This record gives sequence, structure tokens and C-alpha cells, in this order.
Amino acid sequence: MKKNNTLKVMLIALLVTYLLTWILPVTYFSTELYTDARFPIGLFDMFNYPTLSIIYFGQIALYLLAVGAFYGVFEKTGVFHKISDKIAKLFKGKEFIFFATVIVLLATITAFCGFTYELIFVLPLLAAIILMMGYDKITVALTFLGAIASGIMGSLFASSVAGVFAGTLSTDYTDLIWWKLGMLVLGIAATIFCVLWRNKKTEFKKETDKDLIPEKVELKTKKGKVRKSWPGIVIFDLILVLMILGALDFSGAFGVDIFEKFHDTVMSFTIGDYAIFSKILGSTMSDAAIGTWTSLNFMIFIIMATIVLAIIYRIKPNELFEGYKDGSKKLGLAAILSLLAYTILISTSNNPVILTILKPLLQITDGFNAIWLAVSAFITGIFNIDATYTASALLPYVMSIVDSVEVYPLIGFICQAMQGLVLLIAPTSFVLLGVLSYLKTSYTEWLKNIWKLFLILLVLAFILFIIIMNI
Repeated sequence: MKKNNTLKVMLIALLVTYLLTWILPVTYFSTELYTDARFPIGLFDMFNYPTLSIIYFGQIALYLLAVGAFYGVFEKTGVFHKISDKIAKLFKGKEFIFFATVIVLLATITAFCGFTYELIFVLPLLAAIILMMGYDKITVALTFLGAIASGIMGSLFASSVAGVFAGTLSTDYTDLIWWKLGMLVLGIAATIFCVLWRNKKTEFKKETDKDLIPEKVELKTKKGKVRKSWPGIVIFDLILVLMILGALDFSGAFGVDIFEKFHDTVMSFTIGDYAIFSKILGSTMSDAAIGTWTSLNFMIFIIMATIVLAIIYRIKPNELFEGYKDGSKKLGLAAILSLLAYTILISTSNNPVILTILKPLLQITDGFNAIWLAVSAFITGIFNIDATYTASALLPYVMSIVDSVEVYPLIGFICQAMQGLVLLIAPTSFVLLGVLSYLKTSYTEWLKNIWKLFLILLVLAFILFIIIMNI
């Protein structure tokens, strides 16, 4: 707990949220702003809300456990160590190319797909490579989280970020698209700069964390030959490609409905009167055309891929279960943190005290003020780790006090930028704390190393806001 205090940090954040409901009156917006009496979270609510978190958001925890299990089996195949070692050696002396490529890819995927915790699928591989290259765990976290935060701030066509704010404000994905792209590029550049600047200014000792660097394993065929790595690489790449394709909002963002039509055709295909594919795939896939997939779908693919890996590499049942167990344990704390983070979200949704805090800020000036809106969006994002809930908690009231709909695109841009910044430092960000828990790095140590990137991104975002307001 002293070295890896992520659980303690999340529990303190949860306790503070509970206490706020005892101190502050509730404020909510329904055609107009209402301030009511205090509606504190009672003793039984304190136990009920985590239960609701499991019911409504448990699939996220299961997804994280599935990722851990996949890597537990992936390590048993020997492929995990081989590709990590090969990539680390390939980029020896070419670290700039490696970090720049990784950050650009992760940020771009986030900007188009809206992935946050979903990208933890690549975290163990990324961590192993960076550690094998001789860098430390803070560098891993900075590379990974900095890229994701930049992608959220410059979200372009992600339905779970830009799409949420555009839908609430009745704007389009393409509104301020070049400014969002600028934010994305600047965020990527800032992250690359901070990663490389830190590596240049710090003397590192080579990390040899046995839990994060995969064990070297060589599985052999009956003829004594070492099994090929390419099936494992193909399976890993296929999962990542399916996740990206499955999350791209083809219909809403690009007006492409081919996947929806294909899905309807497949699901309605019958032999006689029997809808064969609909029955085989089940109700989970009934409305899940490519472009609408969620972590539930990804989790199923990952579990299936894990089983296929075990079959291809002839992993014995006892080793398979051991891999499942060991891998799941590594992301077990991240799964718990996700449920606690959504418990905070449920608490502030059922006991709405956030607008009580924000009302004085939003009323400092008449009408729209980008600076105070950004501050309000940041505070809202701390308690609402999901952009959907940030939008529903903040924007209805903001829209009621803004005179002109012309500033709505800027409002959406501000909200998504603050949502990205929240991910980097908030004690409620389970993506952040989940990554730190996997890396066994403390939250306080992270804050000592992230403030430079956070400050740069904050300043860049505010510069863009001010320029947009004055043109």
C-alpha cells in the first residue's frame, strides 16, 4: 500500500464524494435550475451504489480481467517474450522513432475510436518493450497515458467523446474539426517532447521487474522444433484490428451504412424459417453492427482468442488455468478501481451536488465564458469519468445560460479537452490508477512526473480556446 497507493487514493476520492453529499445541497437542472435540501448518501446507499456499479458497469471490470488472462496465456506460448524482445532490439538506438510512432498511433486511435481503458489491451506489451529497452515504469505510463489524453482532447470522430458532446449540443463532428486536429497534433508533440526530455535528463537503471517482463518460454513440436510465433502475432493483431473497426462510428461520423446493412442481412438470413446466424451469434450481437461494438464485444473476442492460442500452442489445461489466474491477478486491482470509479459516478448522479459547486463559477460572468466553462468542465469530469455523464450533468444548464448557439461547437471542444486533462491527474480516473496499479507505481510518484505535460497541454488548450473566441 505504501509503494502502490492507487486503491487508497480511489477510496479517499469515494469518501470525499460521500462527504460532499452531506455538506452541500443538491442542485439539478430540469427546464430551470433547482436547488434543494441536502440529500446525503446514507449507510445503506454506501453499500448499494457499489452493487449498482457492478450491475451497470461490471463489463468493464470483466474486460480488464479478460485482457489480463489473455496475456497470462500469451506468455505461456513464448510469443509474448519473443516479440517484446525483438521490438526492443529493433529500436535500440532509434528510441525517438519508437516513442513517436507509439504515441502517434495510440493518440490517433483514441481520437477516432474514443478508447481509454480499452487500450489497456496493448499496455502489457508496451510496458515489456519499454522496460526491455532500459527505461522505467514512469516512462511507460507517460507514453501510454499522455497519448490517450491527447487523443481525447483532440477527439475527431469518436462517438464516445466528440460524438457525445456533439449529440448533446446538436452540433456536427466536423464543427471546429481543424482546431480539434490542431489540439491532437499539439498534444502528440507535447507528449513526445516530455517523454524524450525526461529520458534525456534522467539517468536510468535497467528495469528487471519479473512481473512486467514476460518469461522466456520455448514450446516445441513433436519433432523438437520451436513453434512458430506468427500465429500468436496474427491473433494479437486481429484482436486490435477488430477493436478499432468495431468502435469506428462509420454511420454517424462518416455516413457509411454498409456495415449496418451487412449486419442486418446476416442476422436476418434464414434456412427455412430458422434465422441460423441470429441464433448462433445470440441476442448480444442482434444490434451490434461493426462500428457499434463495446468492451463487452471486445471481451468476448479476447476470451475466444485466448482459447484459440491455447489450442494452437497445445497448452495443457492446467497451464491454461494457471495462465488465466496469473494474468487476471495482474489487472485485478484495475478491475476493482473501475468499479469504485463508477461508484463515484453513480453517487453524484443520484445525489447531484456538482452543480452546487459549479453554479457560482458559471454565473461569474453573464452568458458564455470559456475560462470558467473549462474550469467547470474539469471539475465535472473529475466526478464523471465518462464523457456521457459529463455532458448530461453540465451541458443542459450551460445551454440555458448561453445566448447564442454559435458557441456550441466551442463548448463541446472545451468539454472534450478538459475530459482528456482529467484523465491525466484525477484521483477518480480509473484508467490512470489502473495503469499505475499494473505498473506498481504510486499516484504521488506519478504526480511528480506528470505536471509538466499537464501544464503544457492546459496552456495549449487555453490558447486555442482564446483564439477561437476572438476570430
